[in-house]
Amino acid sequence: MKASDREIDEFAERFSKRYILKKRVNALLCFFIALCGATAVLYSRFIFHNALFDRLRYMTFWGTIYTSIVSFIFGFVCIREAAGQTEVTYRPVYFLRLSSATTESVIFAVVMFGLMPFVPDEPDLTSYPGIMMHLVVPFTTVMSFLLNDPPFGKPKPADPLKGTTFIALYAVVMGVIFGTGILPSEKAPYSFLDFENTSAAFKMASLIGIFAVGYGISLLLMRLNMKLSWIWFYDLKRLKKKG
Repeated sequence: MKASDREIDEFAERFSKRYILKKRVNALLCFFIALCGATAVLYSRFIFHNALFDRLRYMTFWGTIYTSIVSFIFGFVCIREAAGQTEVTYRPVYFLRLSSATTESVIFAVVMFGLMPFVPDEPDLTSYPGIMMHLVVPFTTVMSFLLNDPPFGKPKPADPLKGTTFIALYAVVMGVIFGTGILPSEKAPYSFLDFENTSAAFKMASLIGIFAVGYGISLLLMRLNMKLSWIWFYDLKRLKKKG
């Protein structure tokens, strides 16, 4: 066997091992996200004794359930990818993962916004559900997406909108529920959904800001994913050049 052929075979073997490790690590990370999300929801329901219907007013609660389900399913996808050493995900799956990562990023951004002195919200950052839903799940979900999911080329202008699907759905449903009085304003989980005690300008500015931030975050995640998804193989690329 020629030296060049041997180097190619060695590189291919190193690449294969690294790919399997990448997928196995991400599978564990996905299952960890699902576990954190599920236990946070169960803790809120059975330890804090919060009514499930009451909790479902919050985007954080819905987002955690959504992300946990997506992550749990995607964990098995990663196991299959590791076993077959090939990507089996498709564009719809990619945008599902992007939507999950964008949702968690917006949840974190809303929590940070809620900490501002001029905002009447009081985000929970001390209890187990609060820490899991507001910090741990968002961070690990974003890292999982950025470092694992294969990008589908340069983002088109409409692509980041697909990352805001869950946010838009939540906003429409809750806007209708509180705007029509199905639930009273005192039940509004966020100040911008309080149609009785906040100005129209504040509600409009908040909604525009959230969607603008969501779009920007979605676009940023797509671009970062293009740069970071191959970080697992960075040193292998350098070794290939030296060969």
